[in-house]
Amino acid sequence: MKPMLSTELNTPEVAVDKAKIEVKNLNFYYGQSKALKDISLSLPERSVTAFIGPSGCGKST
Repeated sequence: MKPMLSTELNTPEVAVDKAKIEVKNLNFYYGQSKALKDISLSLPERSVTAFIGPSGCGKST
């Protein structure tokens, strides 16, 4: 089975008042190194969200 790659995002916009967790313009540093730059994210209630990527790329950050 060959993995499929899509460049289209088919995720619906989450209304701010319906978001259970929301982060706006987050920056995160490890010492002097910027790990996250201007991250904004809304996670709706009763949904599953997954962060995927290779080992060591900052998913847990």
